[in-house]
Amino acid sequence: MKINRILITISSLLLIYTIIGFIAIPKIAKPQIENIINENITQKATIEKIHFNPFLFKFSIDNLKIADKNKTTFSLKSISIDFSALKSIDKKHIHFKILKIVEPYINIIENPDGSFNLEKLLKQAKTQQPKQQEKESSNSDIKFQIFKTVIKNAQIDFTKVKPDKTPYKISIHNFNYTFYDMGTFKNALASHTLEMKINKESTLAIKGGLRLNPFEMYGNVEIEKLKPKEFLDYKEDMLNFDLNKDSFINLSFGYKVNMIKDLKIEIDHANLALNNLNIKKENKKLLDLKSLNIDDLNLDYPQNIVNISSITFNKISSNIKSDKNGNLNLNDLVKNQEQSKEENKEETKHWQVKLKEFNIKNSDLTFNDLKNSLNVSSKDIDLKLEDFKLKDEKITLKNLNLSKVDLSFKQNRQTEIEANDISFDTQNFGFAQKNIKLEKAVFSVNSINIKEKKSSLDIKTKGLRVEAVNNSFVNEKVDIYKLLFKNSFLSMIDRKNNQTVQAKNINLTVDKISQKENELKIAKSLINKPELLIKLGKRIEEKQEEKKEEKVSVKENKKSDFKFDIGPVKINNMKMSFEDKNLPIPFKTNITELNGQFSRLNSTTSEPTKLNLEGKVDKYGYTKITGRVDINDIKLLTDTNLLFKNIAIKNFTPYSGKFVGRAIDEGKLNLDLKYNIKKSNLNAQNSIVISDIKLGKNIESKEAVNLPLELAIALLEDSSGVIDIDLPITGNVDDPQFSIAPIVWKAFVNLIVKAVASPFTLLGSLFNIDEEKLKAIEFEYGKSNILASEKESLDAIGKILKEKNRLAINLQPVYDPNNDKFALQKSKFEKVLEKQMKNYKDTDQYKKALEELYKNEKEDKSLNEIKEGFVSKDKDSKEVFDMDSYLEYLKNTLASKQEVKNEELISLVKERIQNIKEYLKTKDIPKNSLIIEDIKEQASNDKKWIKLKLEVSAK
Repeated sequence: MKINRILITISSLLLIYTIIGFIAIPKIAKPQIENIINENITQKATIEKIHFNPFLFKFSIDNLKIADKNKTTFSLKSISIDFSALKSIDKKHIHFKILKIVEPYINIIENPDGSFNLEKLLKQAKTQQPKQQEKESSNSDIKFQIFKTVIKNAQIDFTKVKPDKTPYKISIHNFNYTFYDMGTFKNALASHTLEMKINKESTLAIKGGLRLNPFEMYGNVEIEKLKPKEFLDYKEDMLNFDLNKDSFINLSFGYKVNMIKDLKIEIDHANLALNNLNIKKENKKLLDLKSLNIDDLNLDYPQNIVNISSITFNKISSNIKSDKNGNLNLNDLVKNQEQSKEENKEETKHWQVKLKEFNIKNSDLTFNDLKNSLNVSSKDIDLKLEDFKLKDEKITLKNLNLSKVDLSFKQNRQTEIEANDISFDTQNFGFAQKNIKLEKAVFSVNSINIKEKKSSLDIKTKGLRVEAVNNSFVNEKVDIYKLLFKNSFLSMIDRKNNQTVQAKNINLTVDKISQKENELKIAKSLINKPELLIKLGKRIEEKQEEKKEEKVSVKENKKSDFKFDIGPVKINNMKMSFEDKNLPIPFKTNITELNGQFSRLNSTTSEPTKLNLEGKVDKYGYTKITGRVDINDIKLLTDTNLLFKNIAIKNFTPYSGKFVGRAIDEGKLNLDLKYNIKKSNLNAQNSIVISDIKLGKNIESKEAVNLPLELAIALLEDSSGVIDIDLPITGNVDDPQFSIAPIVWKAFVNLIVKAVASPFTLLGSLFNIDEEKLKAIEFEYGKSNILASEKESLDAIGKILKEKNRLAINLQPVYDPNNDKFALQKSKFEKVLEKQMKNYKDTDQYKKALEELYKNEKEDKSLNEIKEGFVSKDKDSKEVFDMDSYLEYLKNTLASKQEVKNEELISLVKERIQNIKEYLKTKDIPKNSLIIEDIKEQASNDKKWIKLKLEVSAK
């Protein structure tokens, strides 16, 4: 019986315990819990049902909901707790086996004033006395442990209410979180797993561990398709840009965080992918990015170490603008952005960064400056950096490579630059303490086109490559061990003046360049096999307005502080071509095989720079240029010698046609030009030797000087066909009007003009003969025999004609219609008188014959009347008769009665010509050297001699 009672009692107690646990406690607890919650919140909480298992110590609540005006703020489908009562009693702490929350829901609302609905959910608690708080806080150090915590299918909705706008919303759902062994025990390690979805596509997954005492956490995070716009729209009122909806981020990394001593953070194997980014401002594209990838990023704090495998930007496309006030469209992307003026003076450990590879691929950048009317764009940018390292403010970079970039530059619609396939490569770059070292740098570009509309200048280049080896910038000093410059083609075109300069195959090597402040040093340079072309095209004549003469003020040159020491510059096998199409006939000449060098150019020494060049002109010509120059002031000392030998002057026909209106068919030119400048005073000797020149056809030219070139050549050329001219030039190079070329040309023209204008003066000086003896041949009136005095003149003429093969003497045969005629009449009358005198004997035959012949003429005037004209009185008043004058009068009167025909006068002239010819034949003068002009009648005032004038001409 006793046993039965015990069993009944135990059964009854067990039944009562069961009823209380399963039925009473839930019914009592439900309203109590609801009341406790409602007493502390401003909204209404409801619970559908509570479950309690007194045997397993499991407690659960179903369908807990907190709502305000039918709007749910918080809810959960169920929450269940599995107490480990025995373990809690044994270990003297609270122990939960399982805490499970199913489908919890939180609705967060941000009001227009910035407040949140959850801020007002809890009622304000009554303030308690500080002592009571301290007592409670001292007793609140309760240790606990939860073996497993599960949050299943949770959802969090966030809404930001915007006046007159669509509310901003974001939803976190499918939130599943599992936590093992969470508690306050020291060194108790918990593990957790989190998975959730944000809006429609974004997902977040975390797996790892956690320790609260001391705090430590670790794990792996993976985010997929995170949409930046869904988060940035939250603050869209602060943003001045729009982000596209389909941009997304993928991110995964491992992490370790602990505070055992100090905060320590490690990020392992982080991988970030940002895709399809498009930023617009005012509906205009600002930036496009197809993808940004950061691979294998590892971070260690506070060691401040970052290691990154690679960073890659793929297909960046930017449109950066600067307005008329100079403000960039990037400046105000975020509104009201206040920057803190407080400086963080706390010293931090320097970061160490290792970046194995950095890439920018297939990218386009555009910059438009409205203030300066500048537009710059580049296309197809491929940039690659390898092994970038930053340590203790030291930077090293193994390689930087920029390949095949197209660049466009435009400014004010005046300057345009187009560059194609730009490449830049560096090797082993180092930067430390403001010092730079670079093992190698190579810049190359396939083509560059520059158009300068204001100056009408076009510049083009192809195949440009610049290579610098062993470069450094240390202590503000630049050093380059070797610089290589190669350019397959360079062209500069002056469209305004129609002039072109072209260079091909430029190979320039410069050794040991150093520069510091105002001092430049170069060890030596070599220009190898360059080709240079200068072309002067046909210029269009324009009407030029008359310009007022302006006074040219000579500014005193201040000596520059810049110092240089440039070693010898060697030129190897250079080719030069010059074309001038601005002539009646295009001109072209070539200088090839040009070799030589400039000696050292040093601004700190008085030693002059020496120049020595020699080469080949056209096919058979030769040139040599030597000299000395004071590089500090060429006006102080310049002593140069330009030698040109065996130059075919036929090639200079375009210039002879332009300036003197004649072509040159044959001939050779030798030039020996010596220019010496000392203290601004020029003393130049121009030796010009022309041999076997032969002029060609006439050429029309407005600029031609009318010069009788054939005569000039004939006068200046010797018997060997050589013209040897010396043109000394002097002047002061400080004179603003001084220009060497016009001075030389003026001297040359003056020489020709003087020679042609006064040929006998030139010939007289060349042959040491009185020029007056060369101007005419004199004959006695009525006679043709050559006088002894005139043979000297003819001997000189013979000598000149023999030496000057191209020269001719023009003889102007003339007769005097009075004096020559009268001389012939007198000659005829002498014969008549001689015959008449034979008729008289033993008397004055001469007087008797003259008087008788006069009587026979039956003149009106009698002999007595004539005699009266020759009677005069002497000093004693005695009459004296002038018999000689009387007889001379009769003779002349009778002689004038003789008939002389014009043919006789011409015959006289012909006899004179023939006598001159015969005499000059004996002097072996060249054929056709004596040119006889047409016979002319010419009266003369000379009473005794007639002059046959001589003139000089070319054959």
